[in-house]
Amino acid sequence: MATNPTKRTRAGWAGSAAIAAVLLALAAALAGCGGSSSSSSGTTTATPSHAMAGIAPPEWAANTDGWPAHNYDLSNTRATTNTDINATNVAKLKPAWRFKLPFVGQFGAYASNPIVLNGVVYIQDPDSDVYALNQQTGAVMWKHLYKSPTPSGGPNGLALGYGMLFGAIEGSAFALDAKTGKQLWMHKLTNNKNEGIDMAPQLYDNKVLISTIPGSATNFYHPGALGIVYSLNADTGKTIWKFNTIKGGYKLFGHPEVNSGGGLWYPPSVDSSGRVFMGVANPAPYPGTPKFPNGSSHPGADLYTDSLVALDGATGKIDWFQQVTPHDFRDYDFQVAPIVRSQMINGTMTETVIGAGKSGKVVAFRADNGKRLWTRNVGVHKFDSGPFPLKKAVCYEPGFLGGVETPTAASGNLVYVPFVNLCFDATATGIKSAGGFNGGTGGLAAIDSATGKIVWQKSLPSPAYGAATVANDVVFTATLAGKIYAFDTKTGKTLSTMTGPAGINAFPAVTKNMLIIGAGASSSSIKKPQNEIVAYSLNAPAGGATTHAAPPATSAGSSSGNGASPATTQGVSVQVKGGEFFFRLSTKSAAKPGKVTFVFKNIGHVQHDFRIAGKQTPLLQPGKTAKLLVTFKKKGKYSYLCTVPGHAEAGMKGVFTVR
Repeated sequence: MATNPTKRTRAGWAGSAAIAAVLLALAAALAGCGGSSSSSSGTTTATPSHAMAGIAPPEWAANTDGWPAHNYDLSNTRATTNTDINATNVAKLKPAWRFKLPFVGQFGAYASNPIVLNGVVYIQDPDSDVYALNQQTGAVMWKHLYKSPTPSGGPNGLALGYGMLFGAIEGSAFALDAKTGKQLWMHKLTNNKNEGIDMAPQLYDNKVLISTIPGSATNFYHPGALGIVYSLNADTGKTIWKFNTIKGGYKLFGHPEVNSGGGLWYPPSVDSSGRVFMGVANPAPYPGTPKFPNGSSHPGADLYTDSLVALDGATGKIDWFQQVTPHDFRDYDFQVAPIVRSQMINGTMTETVIGAGKSGKVVAFRADNGKRLWTRNVGVHKFDSGPFPLKKAVCYEPGFLGGVETPTAASGNLVYVPFVNLCFDATATGIKSAGGFNGGTGGLAAIDSATGKIVWQKSLPSPAYGAATVANDVVFTATLAGKIYAFDTKTGKTLSTMTGPAGINAFPAVTKNMLIIGAGASSSSIKKPQNEIVAYSLNAPAGGATTHAAPPATSAGSSSGNGASPATTQGVSVQVKGGEFFFRLSTKSAAKPGKVTFVFKNIGHVQHDFRIAGKQTPLLQPGKTAKLLVTFKKKGKYSYLCTVPGHAEAGMKGVFTVR
């Protein structure tokens, strides 16, 4: 989760909107859990059986001065030297154009990465709607509206290759004609209504790699839901192979009536032999339930959650895996897109793969056999392992929306890691925010990719949800406060800062002379946010940026966030206002059992809903109102909350009393 807040955030918020450990008693028993099922050392000998291996779409090599993939290349490096942007001129970047984002999801208006090829910028918003923009002007060239909210508001996104644009709606993958936006195929991938898709695909060898997750647009980590990785034929969308990220599938660690987990949030990497490396998300429930505290409903390692998994890209068969957090009940996904590197290790050129996740751990492995080379903690760590107390809450960090939430970057001998310091209070059965999304801080660490040593580190006053991106000798990151930072790659010296029009939990594309990024997250630092894609250019017009609005929606269907419950008001009426991240009720009690109408208005900047006594409103866009009629048949205390992943934990919950 990318997160994100892209999952549970992610991200991105996204992740990805969108909750969050090793049990000490299991340490000895799980010492060998980092290997494959056929070898306690973590190694198997699967051999790629195909002639075409690890080859990117032809458009990528022809457009290296654009941004051809979510993380720029198949190695997920997020680094380009095919740009004029460098340390001497980065401070000259100014807005050239803006595109107003029309939809606001659970964690903002944009939590992904633009794709830029052949002078066109392709974006997908949290409603799964796709826009093609002119790279020089920002004008809309075509649009394809799906009106299908992503499970947690991102990080979703697109991939371009073989003349097609690939992406997904809530439960299906699709391909569009890259020139016209016409849909070429769509295939459903989810097995039930509790699963969805919230990631950008990866393309290689005429295949589309994409994964489901245990969450939909209406619920998350519902019992019995899991994530499956699919390799699809790029031309037809038909399944070539699939890999279940939960070992044992729907048995789900023995308690499918309680458990869920797995899936991918970000694109895997692919090496030159066609091997696929992917970071898998967490198991659930976390931290536990009254009946099953501290994740005891899923005892054991919970494979392959929180793991780096290597597959044969032709067959989907597992090559090796290494688990970073066995028996996780802190929501410590190892979800960030792995980076493939070739570097000197003990005097020998060695292929390595570097992953990271919400546990705040960055880990390097040998690509051939999965041997762990080094592990580096980033950010603040406290109470990040062992069981939680049953009653008295402790503040643990990285918290549910902390650690490494968004993609890393690599250039030269350094890997650049954005991180978030955000504490959450937890007991063995519940997690809640200790200060809200805006209460944390962030940072960017430059780590020697051969040794794991931190070379330099910058502290940031706001959570770093904006990934890391390298342009020559400049590394960028961005924060929830809407700040875009540019640092010298070798020293960490601050080269420039820019302020976006809204909070940022999205990632930039770097082109020949532009940095293009989305700003659409809620932030207490920005009074009047404007949700926009902004193109910062070295050649910005002297008269200032041109702003473009999305064309009016003409497709059938509408966002699920704008509906309303029956409008009839009976009995007691309670006014409910919800924002980031709180509920304010005109009264928190009713004098006697009977009918109560809750009139809920979203006064925030992202989607929210209101649930009480088994009933809930639709997800509402900012400014929208819905009425919810509830009949209370007896006295008691009734919990209410926002069901968007992470929102209740951040403060959107309470108790309504019927006297």
